[in-house]
Amino acid sequence: MKRPWILAALLAAACGLNGQTGPGGDVVLRALADELTRSRSLRLVDALEVPYYIEYGIHEADSFAAGATLGALNSARRVRARLPRVQVRVGDYQFDNGNYVFSDYRTAGGYDQGACPLDDDYMALRQYFWLATDVAYKSALEIIARKRAAQKNVTGAEQLPDLLRMEPTTMLAQGAAWKVDEEGWKARLRTLSSLLLPHSRIVSSAVDLQIVQGYYYLATTEGTRIKTPEGSVHFEVRASALAPDGMILRDAASVYAPDPDSLPGEPVLRRAVESVAANLEALLDAPVGEAYTGPVLFEPEAAAQLMAELLGRSFVLRRRPVAEPGRPVPFAAGELEGRLGSRVLPEWMDVTDDPTAGEWNGRKLLGHYLADLEGVAPKPLALVEKGLLRNFLTTRQPVLRGVEASNGRARLPGNYGANAASFSNLFVRASESVPLAELKRWALDLCRQSGKPFGLLVRKMDFPSSATVPEAQRLIARIAQDGANARPVSMPLLVYRIYPDGREELLRGLRFRDLTVRSLRDIVAAGGEPAQFDFMENGAPFALLGAASFVAESSVISPGLLFEELQLVRAQDEWPRLPIVPAPSIAAAR
Repeated sequence: MKRPWILAALLAAACGLNGQTGPGGDVVLRALADELTRSRSLRLVDALEVPYYIEYGIHEADSFAAGATLGALNSARRVRARLPRVQVRVGDYQFDNGNYVFSDYRTAGGYDQGACPLDDDYMALRQYFWLATDVAYKSALEIIARKRAAQKNVTGAEQLPDLLRMEPTTMLAQGAAWKVDEEGWKARLRTLSSLLLPHSRIVSSAVDLQIVQGYYYLATTEGTRIKTPEGSVHFEVRASALAPDGMILRDAASVYAPDPDSLPGEPVLRRAVESVAANLEALLDAPVGEAYTGPVLFEPEAAAQLMAELLGRSFVLRRRPVAEPGRPVPFAAGELEGRLGSRVLPEWMDVTDDPTAGEWNGRKLLGHYLADLEGVAPKPLALVEKGLLRNFLTTRQPVLRGVEASNGRARLPGNYGANAASFSNLFVRASESVPLAELKRWALDLCRQSGKPFGLLVRKMDFPSSATVPEAQRLIARIAQDGANARPVSMPLLVYRIYPDGREELLRGLRFRDLTVRSLRDIVAAGGEPAQFDFMENGAPFALLGAASFVAESSVISPGLLFEELQLVRAQDEWPRLPIVPAPSIAAAR
């Protein structure tokens, strides 16, 4: 049943109906700020609860995306969109309608408010957020009532607050408008995708480009007013092939930049396409690897991928939500939970997350940002010092007792009425380091000491993964069969046997077993020139490409890493049957 809004006290000046109030003269922020002022003065007739916190946000994006396959353009689109975010909290900072199993649901009926206006029209924006607030407020009242009922069945330690207090901040940043040569990019994608034509054993391939530019707006009843530029450029090539035994082989390469001017020239993009083709051709001729336990060396790029997936994601703690009586929520605690102050890396290693860093070694870093989704300006954060865990990535939802403020890492939409934390620019440093060639000799020495004829070298991980969702699900199911300590970790894409005579032999079809955060304590050496690895974090297993519409741009800088002992097993023993009908001869047809 819809209940009418009743105006309790509203001054014309506070209402701002002439659109002349608000920070910086920005129409969007004026509309959000003025509607916030009005919303705080509105009450439901029979409501006992009043909003103590209201938040309006808008992600504005102007994007150009295009793709090509084998020299033919298969998609091209220009889209402008605004994604609104409305949050209404009733109760107080200690206990509200958040952190409950149904906090994300809109339980109340609403009006047809349509899409968020694309024009900077003051009254249209206010109308939209008025109707959105109506639904959010009614839902919040129902949710907090249900949460209170559920909470009566919960016993135990004192509950953490549901939201941390925050001093209001104002940040108004203007970004430069990008000029995108759409026709030029279409022609370039055709050319780059045609590089895969001679490779007849590759069954599918695509070359894609996405350029996104926009702003993030945030206004809260606490007084925060944010307008910060958002955007990135992403070039990507994917390809797949079928091995003679039916194994599906995939590879992908991405080139990222924070803006079009920072994107490398066409020679670099060409090399990315050619490297994917060369990797697949080599994998098609490679033997399937056998089970192995022993020294494993990760070259710098693969090490950066591993640290992004295995360690970087583990700095995020999740809070168990209040559940319905008799209906517990499946919940897995993080691997680093309860280990603050414990050793997680060798004592000669440190890890820092630094969103303020704009570049490294003359190259732009992807993870730089001014404020997170909650309007908190981040600072550099020491996560691991001399091997000891010192901090976690936090948001305004407390997960640890004694933590009274967010460190500005709310970068992804989360669950149960909260945002999710994510790292930005993760620097993995080793005070004791050797050249990569010496690190390789060290690995072979470990092999000789353990009586093994060869070691393993990982040059590239399948992270982010270009696998399909069913393939990823099958891999996760197989990893789960390993035991209680198993967690999804990407497969090594390019893994080699290395022999004492310097010979390298590429293998395919291997995955890690029992590789966890605890394995990182057993790193025996680091070396090689550190590599920068850029990717789009989306929170999905293996950061599966295209698995989410919301991403957090991230970079990892790491040296190569040597483990004394890791275990790898065959990823799968059975493969689908090969196609009955032979593939068309693409190269001959052209």
